[in-house]
Amino acid sequence: MLAATEPGVATITLMACTQLLKTTVIENILGRFIHIDPCPILVVQPKDDAAETFSKDRLAPMIRDTKVLRDLFGDAKATDAGATLTHKQFPGGHVTLVGSNSPTNLAMRPIRLLCCDEIDKYPLSAGGEGPPIDLAEERQAEFKTNSLSVRACSPTVTGRSAIEASYDESDQRKAFVRCPHCEDWHPLEWEQVRFDKDEGGKIRAESARYECVGCDKPWTESQRLVALRKIEWRQTRAFTCCGENQVPERWAPEAHGVRRALCLHCGAMAVPNDHAGFVASKLYAPKQTIRETVAKFARALRRGPEALRTFFNTQLARTWKEGADAPDWQDVYTRRDSYLAGTVSRGVLILFGGVDVQKDRLEVSVWGFGRNRERWLIEHRVLPGDTNRAPVWKDLEAMFGETWEHESGADMTVRDWGIDSSGFTAEVYAFVRSQAGRPVHAVDGQDSYAAAFLGVGAKDATPAGKKLRRGLKTIRVGASFAKQELMGCLALQRPSDGKPYPAGFVHLPRDVTEDQVKQLTAEELVTHVTRGRTRREWVPIGGRRNEVLDCANYARGLAAMRGWDRWRETHWRELEGALGIERDRPAGLPEASVPEAVVAAGSLAARNLQRASAKRSRVRSRTTR
Repeated sequence: MLAATEPGVATITLMACTQLLKTTVIENILGRFIHIDPCPILVVQPKDDAAETFSKDRLAPMIRDTKVLRDLFGDAKATDAGATLTHKQFPGGHVTLVGSNSPTNLAMRPIRLLCCDEIDKYPLSAGGEGPPIDLAEERQAEFKTNSLSVRACSPTVTGRSAIEASYDESDQRKAFVRCPHCEDWHPLEWEQVRFDKDEGGKIRAESARYECVGCDKPWTESQRLVALRKIEWRQTRAFTCCGENQVPERWAPEAHGVRRALCLHCGAMAVPNDHAGFVASKLYAPKQTIRETVAKFARALRRGPEALRTFFNTQLARTWKEGADAPDWQDVYTRRDSYLAGTVSRGVLILFGGVDVQKDRLEVSVWGFGRNRERWLIEHRVLPGDTNRAPVWKDLEAMFGETWEHESGADMTVRDWGIDSSGFTAEVYAFVRSQAGRPVHAVDGQDSYAAAFLGVGAKDATPAGKKLRRGLKTIRVGASFAKQELMGCLALQRPSDGKPYPAGFVHLPRDVTEDQVKQLTAEELVTHVTRGRTRREWVPIGGRRNEVLDCANYARGLAAMRGWDRWRETHWRELEGALGIERDRPAGLPEASVPEAVVAAGSLAARNLQRASAKRSRVRSRTTR
């Protein structure tokens, strides 16, 4: 609440557990502005009926029981146009309550104070016009210098939680308390809660205690309650100052309820406070003991993932990671290679292209594949244009004739092109037919975990329904398989000290954009239980676009169709020979003493080479005779 009057603060984010802070903060900020600093106010709830409930159960009782507010509003009557259930006027301003699903209500009048409650329940777009909070904050343009936006909610699912995203954008304040033993200050974290288990492995809630992160000494419940009497909110967001990335270790004296982070070198306040973010779990709740929290955790463990998710959201104020999450895009972005987009590294032996079709553009990715199941993003290109018209398809056709220079100096062409046919079927089929004789295919992505390549489907038939032998064929790609495989490969860490890359490593160019990496990691696997049946589904994270991911899946399906997963040593050597690449020879040995292929004796590759050599010998013998 002190942040509402802290100089410089324009946005407040409160990510808290249930029944602790959120509604009380909103009520007090509303009451403060109505009484002391009257202005136009907008309160946004998830739906219209929730706004009416807030008005009846929260706002009206607050006005009734607070004398200064009761005097300001007066005895409102039903016939008074200035005092309805969702719109109340007072001297100097008004308070309006709306649902987040109505773009008209969000944009109907200028406001200075915006209070958004339960924002994780808002729709991604209000009537197709954009995120509700963005629409509402546009109404603050007339009060740019002194407007305030307040957002409050318990978090939900990692990557799809609006309150988590808002807190990540803030200065990330945490509540520090003093240890009764070592007197060090630190925030209360769930990782420091300890408990014992019985012989059967069940949690003994009565053994629960909190241990200091500094001295490892346990706290009694009374010591925790005493520590809660004095809290210091400190900024914890990492920052860059004096040319060094730093995590806050020094803070300024408390002012306006917060201690600002200081640079270790110059002592400057390095973290801006325009967006004040707060987080609080049930470890800070004086009415719930550590034992009760651990008992709820043990019960959630017994009941399964859904109950555990509720525990993380409502008790710990943390997001819940569902199923097979995509790796963090920042982590993937930091593992970029040194090559530039449009160039082909030495390890690439064959190229495949994937095309995603949108209404106003085509998005094209060229991927390189090599040994050890490694792959490289060569480049991603956007071709703008209405896909119902010919020009954008002409641009795509021009790409079919392009070449990419390999590190060896050879020019490479794309072996196969795959175009998504799920959204604009007629246009894609017509274009693929026009490319007869070229390796251009219509791709049909399917929700299957069986394989990356699921076979070929025939689309053209006679009037009698018989499939035409030389008619249009579609390449059926197991999109779910390809996504799951790619997410696992993107999580692989770059080796150190010149060690070989792990099998399946995904290489990205140095100049790949952040947006492209976000799209590549744009989906996560979520498990739903409906009517007793479990269903796994890949869903976008936080409304991200996923065209780069789709293109990667199409290229992967084409690679599987051509046999990338099962190529033997002879095939790899043929590809390397076409590019003028020689296999590395062991150091210190003369060329004559090195075998043709560096393969393990007795392996399948060695036997294949022996059979190929024997076959060539028989052919030469017959030719001589």
